[in-house]
Amino acid sequence: MTRFAVLALTLAFTPSVLAQTGARQDERMRYQACIALSGEDAAAALEEAQTWRIEGGGWPAEVCEAHAFIALNDHGVAATILEELAAERRAGMVDEERVDFLTLAAESRTALGETEAALTNYDAALAINPAAILTRTGRARLHRDAADWPALSRDAEELITRVPQLAIGWHLRGVYRLETGDLDGAWADMERARELEPERIETLVLRGRINEARRLAAQSDD
Repeated sequence: MTRFAVLALTLAFTPSVLAQTGARQDERMRYQACIALSGEDAAAALEEAQTWRIEGGGWPAEVCEAHAFIALNDHGVAATILEELAAERRAGMVDEERVDFLTLAAESRTALGETEAALTNYDAALAINPAAILTRTGRARLHRDAADWPALSRDAEELITRVPQLAIGWHLRGVYRLETGDLDGAWADMERARELEPERIETLVLRGRINEARRLAAQSDD
C-alpha cells in the first residue's frame, strides 16, 4: 500500500460532525459512499462531492472532493482544499481531523515537488499533535530526501521513543547513522528494523547500502 493510500485511509472515517446524532445517518452514508467512490471512479466521486457541496454538504463534502482530486492526480487543488479546511476550523471539526488534512496536504505538496510548502504543513500538523505517527514519518522522509540529517535524526529518535515497536523509526535512524558515518550504529538499527518487519524492502535496501559502505571503508584502509 502506498503512503498516499495509507494517509487516505486516515481520512476515510466518518467526520465527527456527522457522528454527533442519529439524525445525520444519511449524511454519514453519503460521505462514506463518496470516499469509497473516489477509489473506484475518481471523476464520478468529484461530481458527487461537488454536487453535495452545492447542496450544503459542508466541509465533509470538501474532504471527499479533495480525495477525488488526489485520485485524479490534481494534487495542487487537493492540497489547497485541505489546507484551507485545516486553517478555517469549521464547526464540528476536531483537531485530529485537522492533523489528517494537513498531513495529506503535505503529501500532495511533496508529490508536486513543493518541499517547503510540504514541510510547513507537516510542522503545523505536529504542532497540533506531536504524537501523530504518520505525520512525523512523512516529515522524516522529507528530511531524508533533502539530506537534512540533523532534522532526520530528531524525527527518527522521536519515532523510536513513541513507537519503538514499529520498524520505521529504527530504519530512519539507521539511514541517518549511515549518512553520517556511523556504520556500526546503522547496522544495529537496521537489524532492529528487520526484527520488527522482516519483509520491509527499504530496510533490506539499507542493509545492502551499509554492506557497500563497509566494503569501501575496508578498501580505503588497505
